Amino acid sequence: MVIVLDSQVINYTHEGNPEGHPVVLLHGNGEDLHIYDELVSSLKNDFDIYRMDSRGHGMSACPKELHYKDMAKDVSFFIRELHIEKPLVVGFSDGGIIALLLAAAHSDQIRGVISCGANTSPKGLTFSCRRDIKSAYRKKCADHSFEKTLETVSSEVFAQSGALEKLMLTEPDISTIALSHIKVPVRVLTGEHDLVKKSDSKKIASAIPQGQLIVLPGEDHGSYVVHSTKLAEYIRGF
Repeated sequence: MVIVLDSQVINYTHEGNPEGHPVVLLHGNGEDLHIYDELVSSLKNDFDIYRMDSRGHGMSACPKELHYKDMAKDVSFFIRELHIEKPLVVGFSDGGIIALLLAAAHSDQIRGVISCGANTSPKGLTFSCRRDIKSAYRKKCADHSFEKTLETVSSEVFAQSGALEKLMLTEPDISTIALSHIKVPVRVLTGEHDLVKKSDSKKIASAIPQGQLIVLPGEDHGSYVVHSTKLAEYIRGF
């Protein structure tokens, strides 16, 4: 299904139990809503589940520029236009960043957030992670065969433009003041071997009045999220 939100075309799915609590699932950078296929299968009998392809990803339209604040606005519009009543928003990596920005600006729209592997700035990522992103960005920028008519291309072609890497290298910029404005409970999940620095995850949790840091032993950045059912217990226990 698709919906047009402030001129942005967003692809989404809606499934599960319409009598259950609503949950909105947000994927990470370079992914699409299908990373949650297994999770949805384990939750669909009990929850009313919405999944979105972020702008520039999956089957959603590609913008001229990619910014986290615009992606957070997409989620806010999505909740409003589909009349989703106080959903729990679960976001992984970029999706976690988007969920935090949404909560900071529109706590009134949601009942809570589970943020998985989110960072407040590029420096919140480990040095090796930033090094790898920079390398991928330089390689893609050196490919002059790409036609930069981004709003007309598929997400696969869009990904080759370097726009996804540029986003991670230049954004987000989430202040502790912004985090302090979040008025709903937030579970800040991070893997023991995450690409996000533990200090940044602690910063997020401590700045949010109802924040809680949960470090998952043995997990890396996406092992407990991508094509996994491990998030189910945290959603059920929220």
